[in-house]
Amino acid sequence: MKKLKKTIIISIILIIFASMSILVIKDNTKENKLEQKDFQSIDISPGEKMYTYNEYIYIYGKSGIKIAKQEEVLAQESFSLENPYIATSYDKLVICDVKGKVARVYSNKGNLYTVNTANSILGITINKNGYLGMILKNNENYEIEIYDNSGQNIYSTKDISYNEGVPVGISISDDNKTLAVSYIKTIGATIDSNIVFYSMEDNEVFGGYIKSNQIVGIIKFVENNSLIGVSESEIFSIKVNSNTNNEQIKEIYKKPLNNVLKDMDFIDGVGYVVCYGKPILTTKEYIEENTVIFYNSSGGEIGKYYEKDKDIINLYSHSEGVVLQENRLFTAINTSGREIWSYQATQDIKQVNFYNSNNKALIVTNDKIKIVKIDKSLLDKQIDENNTTETTVKDKETQSATKDQATETTVKDEETQSATKDETTETTVKDKETQSTTKDEATETTTKDEATETTTKDKETQDKTTETTKETNSQSTTNP
Repeated sequence: MKKLKKTIIISIILIIFASMSILVIKDNTKENKLEQKDFQSIDISPGEKMYTYNEYIYIYGKSGIKIAKQEEVLAQESFSLENPYIATSYDKLVICDVKGKVARVYSNKGNLYTVNTANSILGITINKNGYLGMILKNNENYEIEIYDNSGQNIYSTKDISYNEGVPVGISISDDNKTLAVSYIKTIGATIDSNIVFYSMEDNEVFGGYIKSNQIVGIIKFVENNSLIGVSESEIFSIKVNSNTNNEQIKEIYKKPLNNVLKDMDFIDGVGYVVCYGKPILTTKEYIEENTVIFYNSSGGEIGKYYEKDKDIINLYSHSEGVVLQENRLFTAINTSGREIWSYQATQDIKQVNFYNSNNKALIVTNDKIKIVKIDKSLLDKQIDENNTTETTVKDKETQSATKDQATETTVKDEETQSATKDETTETTVKDKETQSTTKDEATETTTKDEATETTTKDKETQDKTTETTKETNSQSTTNP
């Protein structure tokens, strides 16, 4: 009877622990779900994208643009574009269609002006004051058009022939005085780039800078009238001064590229950020793949981030730093390269970025932009559009309940067996007890031997399976 009481006590303890486990599952899952009270949201349409500046959110797409602050929409405009693309600087944004003929310029207050062109738009730029630059193409030649922040045309260069060079990059300085245009020109078997500087005050060319055997497709003025240029083989910085009394053009920085550029973006007020890809095999010195480095306007390194085995697929920049995407993991780092927070999504997320500070985030799904205040308790919470978290809870509860029922049945069976065994034991002579015990020990030894033999066979099978899997993986892996 003592054994029966002991079995009953053990079964009661098991039931109590099982009940507690259900409560724990419920509580933990509730903590891991991002609830409506945790965020503000803005509805968006499929395909719409986002740009942010401070507390303002620019949401744009094929059907129009709207500008919001928190959940409040401040301005919006409808239009139709087939393939929209933008250029930005601080709170200014210009949007047009690829090879379209209309450019619309916005600030955080709404539309500043709209420009209609006779020829197709090939490239656009805008500075922080709202000055717009465009590369246009007619049937044969190219032209450059510049507009001030009221939409007035203040500079124009027409009929640029192919022999003079093809304009591929354009930028306007923040003091509204200098225009830079990058031309590529083919000379025999070589391709050179010529960056030409125009004075927007005098309407004259005051200098140029040639990069031989390079295609400089990206140029942008940053702070202190420095122009950053990017080619397939280097990143460089040129100090520009339109004042004829001073040295007007001087290269102050040049960094050879020993890696493929995985991603790059300019950060207003800071400089630029680069995520380095695979090393170029012909070089000896290179940066580890997936290293992220922040540079100031003079090309000086101000921050660096690297974590082994990371595979960064996207980089979203902000004045606070960048958010790095690795599948569904998003890691926020500041411009010093220090990790601030990370967010593990449970569903496909289009974008995650800072919002107005480093402790707020914008999480973009297919139909919403969610504004989330980041703190320690919220980092573990997830957006779950399909209520899969609740379903998981119910499944876990069902599994726990089933397990409890099975445990209870087993306990009852054990109680019955134990009671029978006790009665039998009381009426059995000691010799039989000894004989039974000897038999049980022999049975136990045989069972252990069989289990050992089975485990050994399973291990051999597992080793063969592992070996086969390794061979299959090795054959199916290719080097991109």
